[in-house]
Amino acid sequence: AVPARYRSMEQASRFQGLMRGFPREARGPPPRFVRQPLDHFAKNTSTWAQAYYVNDTFFQPGSAAPVFLCVGGEGPPLDGSAVVSSVHCNVAVEWLPETGALMFAIEHRFYGCHNASACPVANLSVPGALETLTSRQALRDIANFVSYAKREYGLTSANRWVTFGGSYPGMLAGWARLLFPDLIFASVSSSAPVRAELDMKGYYNVVAEAYAVEHQRVGGSAACREAIAEGHRKIGELFEEASGRERLASLFGNDAAWYAAEANQREFAGWGVAEFPAQSNDPACTTAMCDIAKICAVMTNSSTGDEVDRLAHVRRGQMQGATAIELGSAPVREEPTPGYDNGAQLWGWQTCNEFGFYQTCERGTECFFTQGLVTLESEMSFCSSDFGMSRATVEANIAATNAYYGSDKPAGSRVFYVNGEVDPWHANSINRPLSSDMPALWVSGASHHFWTHPSLTSDQESVVAARLKIREQVLSFLSFNEAVTI
Repeated sequence: AVPARYRSMEQASRFQGLMRGFPREARGPPPRFVRQPLDHFAKNTSTWAQAYYVNDTFFQPGSAAPVFLCVGGEGPPLDGSAVVSSVHCNVAVEWLPETGALMFAIEHRFYGCHNASACPVANLSVPGALETLTSRQALRDIANFVSYAKREYGLTSANRWVTFGGSYPGMLAGWARLLFPDLIFASVSSSAPVRAELDMKGYYNVVAEAYAVEHQRVGGSAACREAIAEGHRKIGELFEEASGRERLASLFGNDAAWYAAEANQREFAGWGVAEFPAQSNDPACTTAMCDIAKICAVMTNSSTGDEVDRLAHVRRGQMQGATAIELGSAPVREEPTPGYDNGAQLWGWQTCNEFGFYQTCERGTECFFTQGLVTLESEMSFCSSDFGMSRATVEANIAATNAYYGSDKPAGSRVFYVNGEVDPWHANSINRPLSSDMPALWVSGASHHFWTHPSLTSDQESVVAARLKIREQVLSFLSFNEAVTI
């Protein structure tokens, strides 16, 4: 089965309650639907109903106001909140009153299969059902939607389209501009790892680097990073001796014999013996051990014991705090597509078929967990078991993706790449300007597209500044003098 960590690029926690939940809550306008071909590259194909959402509160028909398109992805699930208030594209939503823009959000194919009426196929468990779940098909959905919306809403070439998205949707937002410059005028591509990669060692390398970041209220330090690494190194040694396994049992629970099995060692320490947020780091969080600063306060406190004792303290604090947190609200009543299984297989399929992104913690890297347990073989084994794809096939798929989109050196213009310093996905993104027409913004101390979330008074100064810089850059893009025709 596809591991939970490969069901979305938006990080999930092993401890319920520590990370943001993705509740299915009915908020914002109801969905509308556009018919899309199942296969844009086939002559004869069936169609399906793709959900989209509209916020026209501030838009004056017949005006030359821009159109903002929030691109959906693999998670959190898209609903009407995407055009009102959500983590997806709020940097655009909050700008609507000033710009008078018309805003749309479009759901990604297959990720709406929690609602059978908006799923491209009738049964997800049928062999071959996922063949058209690809970024190339999704981009054609976007192009088709833009053409449809122009007709449906009476838009002209004076209404310039700007795509927004974070994470995988950020990849799509940028690629939509590069592939369809006649339809998409500009793009803001946030936290988008545009360079596909099989063995993504950089992910956990950046996690370790994040725990040495002090500024912007991150609260890390070099001593903290080293203490976490040393604690996990010692745990690797404790696995090897009976007395060591006894110590682990006394500190962390389970029988001592449990720690002798490699699979259990991997589950326990391969991804860290506790949750170490970097991608999801929020300096304003209030629960125990919920961010880098709180974890580092413990990991640099020698009075708690040695580094292993401190790791146990962090884990206990997280597990105790998790029971008190409620993650969501009453779910929307929907009839999922047969075989949907909460979408467990969908993003996993895309990693095997297009992107890779298998996050390893191998010996000799900067990963500060117990090295050598989380290997490429262990991370991508589901490609073979679930989808029948060999390593060679996956490698070829990744090479094809990079060749098609240009990896981290794409050709084009008017795409703004924005990345956060403590976000591990920046390892595969574009962090420096490619040209004057392809600028980039580095957000000091920021986590995964945090600037696309609703604004709060507790936001880091760098995140607040990033939102302003995005507005400035989009205005600069929109002011580009290009012949406008009806």
